[in-house]
Amino acid sequence: MAQVLLKDITKRFGNVTAVDNISLDIDDEEFIVLVGPSGCGKTTTLRMVAGLEEITSGTIYIGDTVVNDVPPKDRDIAMVFQNYALYPHMDVYNNMAFGLKLRKFPKNQIDQRVKEASRLLGIENLLDRKPKALSGGQRQRVAVGRAIVREPKVFLMDEPLSNLDAKLRVQMRAELSKLHNRLRTTIMYVTHDQTEAMTMGDRIVVMKDGHIYQVGAPLEIYKHPDNIFVAGFIGSPAMNFLDVVLRKEGETYTVDSNGIKVEIPAEKAASIKNIGQYVNEHVVLGIRPEEIEDAVLVADDPRYATIEADVDVTEPMGSEVYAYLTSGDNNFIARLDASTDAVDSSKIRVGLNMHSIHLFDKDTENVIR
Repeated sequence: MAQVLLKDITKRFGNVTAVDNISLDIDDEEFIVLVGPSGCGKTTTLRMVAGLEEITSGTIYIGDTVVNDVPPKDRDIAMVFQNYALYPHMDVYNNMAFGLKLRKFPKNQIDQRVKEASRLLGIENLLDRKPKALSGGQRQRVAVGRAIVREPKVFLMDEPLSNLDAKLRVQMRAELSKLHNRLRTTIMYVTHDQTEAMTMGDRIVVMKDGHIYQVGAPLEIYKHPDNIFVAGFIGSPAMNFLDVVLRKEGETYTVDSNGIKVEIPAEKAASIKNIGQYVNEHVVLGIRPEEIEDAVLVADDPRYATIEADVDVTEPMGSEVYAYLTSGDNNFIARLDASTDAVDSSKIRVGLNMHSIHLFDKDTENVIR
């Protein structure tokens, strides 16, 4: 296996900069996920590592080797595409074996690798079928199997689950994670689905407009986002953002908006080193839907500040209820307990967990540390 190092990588298509001077260090055996909205540069980054796109400037290392000018077939990588890219005229066995045959591997070694990979993926009974006779999930397994038999230094996966239905995506997420644990390979995985990123990656690389906005472990990024974009992109439903004014009354900090005025607990305020610089300034308060709960359920919890809100719409999800609320000029979503009394077009008192709020600079959109 191998470490992958991207150093000051830029890719331009004419006057359009798709990837803008990014650097990234991927450890040996790491499962790293590049996530971001469409057009953020994640697939272009993956294709540059694969050698399918020529870089404009910068250096790419696979292991200790600079691969800028190394053709894709000599980079010792295997790629799994969104559309699986299987040969329709070949059966599963020959689709998986094709790359090894091109490299003139001995027949017995090809047979051994194909059968081991098919057993690992649970497709050993499909080896004589053509792709048209397979379901989407089976085709996806064949595409992964074709990559596995190569035993490459690095696996590159470009949205391999996006063509599957929701239930199968959940199942295949778990399968790919188990596969990584067994093979201990280096994997670069591209997706626009933040749930895939959160559940699969050892680390997440959040990208936007050709830039890397934050790199870190899934829970680190979830709990400590660096900026409004990352905070809003990671998490479902997305974090709520409220435009507020930060006040200081004696030694107490409060946030004030039309319809909402709540106190920031002293220990939370003390943890925000630069908070004093923003007194009487407009800032953005971020709070996740799961940190908002029915006031009756958190009445004795000192972390919560309660407010009154109008219930616009509720979405029962079985184990919980998503409530779309309005308080003054503020619209936000709460993820309430299934026992909530909230119904459409009613009023409710909710508690905001003030220990879990985030404050962001309104101009730079960076978190106030």
